[in-house]
Amino acid sequence: MATKKPQSPAMEFLVDSLKKNRKASYADLKAKADEKKLKLFPIMFGRAQAMLGIVKSAKRGTGKFAKASAAAKAGKAGSRASGSSKSDKVRALLATGMSAADIAKKVGCSAPLVYTIKSSMGKAGKRGPGRPRKVATPGLDGLAGIIDAVKNTERERAQLRASLEKIQAVLADALA
Repeated sequence: MATKKPQSPAMEFLVDSLKKNRKASYADLKAKADEKKLKLFPIMFGRAQAMLGIVKSAKRGTGKFAKASAAAKAGKAGSRASGSSKSDKVRALLATGMSAADIAKKVGCSAPLVYTIKSSMGKAGKRGPGRPRKVATPGLDGLAGIIDAVKNTERERAQLRASLEKIQAVLADALA
């Protein structure tokens, strides 16, 4: 057998007080609770009234918001399933190979909308280019790449050394 969760002393006070006087106001009960050093909040008063059946309350998940969100979901799912939206009609006509201008006239939308839908059809959720991929340093692919890099460095060093020797010879001739 399931046991009830024990109520807070403030909630017990509210329920007992409302059982004695169903028409008691929140302000009166709040003043009495303050004398007993109990914290009361308006939501607690409303819950106690609902527990005792003084006020009507809907079951959780059946209120205005739940009905509105269920209707919105049904409306959204219904238009998708039936294919009645302009986007669905444009996709169907694009599959036939019709030109964008003709599709726009037939569906009653703009040509840029047709091109937008066409561009999103090919990509399955892919967005723009974004951040470029990390590229490995060229030429360092294994041992052979390292050896090639060392050889290139040695070749460049030899060329620079030869250039420096030529510059040194030109300076020596100019100063002599």
